[in-house]
Amino acid sequence: EHAMIPSMSIIIAVYNKPDFLEKVLLSLLNQTYRDFEILIADDGSGPEITSVIEKYIQSFLYPIQHVWHEDLGFRKTIIVNKAVVRSQSQYLVFIDGDTLLHHRFLAEHLRTRKTNTILSGRRVMLGKELTERITIDDVRSRRIEKVSFWIRRCDKGTIKHGFYFPLINSIEVFLHRGRHYGILGANFSLFRGDYYRINGYDERIIGRGLEDDNLANRFRIGGFHIRSMSRRAIQYHLFHSSDPIPHSAEVIKKFGTPEQAWSSLGIIKGKQ
Repeated sequence: EHAMIPSMSIIIAVYNKPDFLEKVLLSLLNQTYRDFEILIADDGSGPEITSVIEKYIQSFLYPIQHVWHEDLGFRKTIIVNKAVVRSQSQYLVFIDGDTLLHHRFLAEHLRTRKTNTILSGRRVMLGKELTERITIDDVRSRRIEKVSFWIRRCDKGTIKHGFYFPLINSIEVFLHRGRHYGILGANFSLFRGDYYRINGYDERIIGRGLEDDNLANRFRIGGFHIRSMSRRAIQYHLFHSSDPIPHSAEVIKKFGTPEQAWSSLGIIKGKQ
C-alpha cells in the first residue's frame, strides 16, 4: 500500500543530551502544523538517546527515524547529509537537539518557503540556571513561550529573537533586501532540490563552527537568497558548555571562503 509522503522533513542534529532531545520532541508535539516526519541525525550518541526516541517513536504522524553513525569526533556534516538522503519530503527543516520550538515554528517556515531561498532563523539563548529548571511540563504547556518566563534568564543580546511578530519580520526583510544574512545550522529550511543543487553540507569539514558559513557562502555563490526568519520562526536554545573545535588558518581560508557552490564531497561523492 502506498504510504503518504510528509510535507516536511525535520532533521534534528543530535549528540547525547537525551533530556534536551525529549524537550525538543515535546515542542514538536506542540506544533500547529503536523504533517511532518522527524529524522534524528545522530553524531554517535550513546544508548540513552535511543531510549528517548523509542519513547516517542509513534507519537507523530510518521515513525521517527534514527540515523546514527559511530562517534569519531564532530562529524555533523556527514550525519546530517545521511539523514537528508533518508528523508522523504520535498521540504527540509534543520534544527538542533538543544533548540525548543515556538508552537508556530513549522507553520512559519512552511508558509514563508520559496524556491531558490534559504529561510534562516535565530534563537533566544537561555541561561544555565533556567535550562536546569525547565521541566517537561514547561514545554508541554508552552510556558517556555511566555516572554516573562525567560526574559530575565537569557543572554540579553538574544532577547529580540524571542518576540513573535511576523509582520515586523516582513517589513525588516523588505527594508534589508540584498543584505547578507548568515545561516544558523539550528534554524534553517529550504526545498530539497535546492539543498541537492549545492550537494549539501561539505563533508570535509570536521569540527564545529565552519560548516554553516561554508554552506551560506556556497548558496550565495550559487545565486540563492538567504531570508531572515527573525521574529517569525522562534527558538529557545538550552544552555550547555561547548568547547570550540579550533580550525587552522588554512582550513578556515579553504572552507570559509569557498570558490564554488558545489561541494566535491557532499551528498554525492566525487566531481560533478
